[in-house]
Amino acid sequence: MSLSLRACIRGLAVVSVLFGLLVAAAVSVQAVELKVAHFTSPKHPMDRLVMRPWGAEVAKRSNGSLTVRIYPGGELGKGPQAQYKRAVDGIADVTFGLQGYTSALFPRTLLVELPGIAPDAVVATKMLWKAVGSIRGEYDRTKILALWTNDKAVIMTRNKAVRTLDDVKGMKIRTPSKLQGDIIKALGATPVAMPVTRMYNALKTGVVDGLMVAPSVIRSFKIGEVAKYYTMGPFANTAFFLVMNKKAYDGLSAEHKKIVDETSGEALSVKAAGIYKKAGAGSLAGEKKSGRGEVIRLSDAEDKRFRKALSGVRAKTVKDLAGKNIDAGKILAAMGAGG
Repeated sequence: MSLSLRACIRGLAVVSVLFGLLVAAAVSVQAVELKVAHFTSPKHPMDRLVMRPWGAEVAKRSNGSLTVRIYPGGELGKGPQAQYKRAVDGIADVTFGLQGYTSALFPRTLLVELPGIAPDAVVATKMLWKAVGSIRGEYDRTKILALWTNDKAVIMTRNKAVRTLDDVKGMKIRTPSKLQGDIIKALGATPVAMPVTRMYNALKTGVVDGLMVAPSVIRSFKIGEVAKYYTMGPFANTAFFLVMNKKAYDGLSAEHKKIVDETSGEALSVKAAGIYKKAGAGSLAGEKKSGRGEVIRLSDAEDKRFRKALSGVRAKTVKDLAGKNIDAGKILAAMGAGG
């Protein structure tokens, strides 16, 4: 065999090996799939309009080498309260949930739920991101993808309309978090903690007299079927998270990390807040137009009474957190909500 033929064969062998390595690498990259878990329906606005578009953008930017698969409705574990733990433990790569369900883990973040802190979800979300440096430590076991709030809660009731502060007194009202439980107490009612997935039956069967929750649930959790009155007032926003398992993030290639970073963060958070704001306004407008439910706006005099009743919640919260060596005033100042 001539030297030139041997060289040619060796060259082809090298090319073949290199090609095999490239194919193997390509297959390996294509195998990266992020599991996203949440507890809502696939029809929920956060699934349809936030998580799925985010997944599509990730796949587009990576040319399909990084994909997202969503597991809705608790497919990777029942119980909305455990969503953050599922991300920490790696049961899912990414989870969506509420900080309020495990309030003890997120006392700094939940300051955004103080009454009257912001006029709407988008403003509240931007305030949250102004203070992200002060609250990031609460998520040190995960990678933050998004932090946002929904729109201000309304009081939803089935049998009794809330038109005055006196109407609230003595009611049992569902709360999504400890801080919003303090708000309910300040109004003279009794807070009942429960996840959003139990609200429908609780209101229908009289386990609670009312719900304190953002209006988007009227459609997304079919609360419009069991509630009749919707009282708007100086209430609070509810915080949400989208977080990623730290090991899953650290295991991504530099290119994939860049894609995740560039498609998440404050921009994704503000988008989610805007969708909640629009969904809430649309739900209230739909109830009013259909005549199925009554949307109640407090009179000026009653609005002042509600605000006065809630005026001590902030001071109490700041004092309680000071006892835990948390400078709530500094965090609120960073949010732009005063010192």
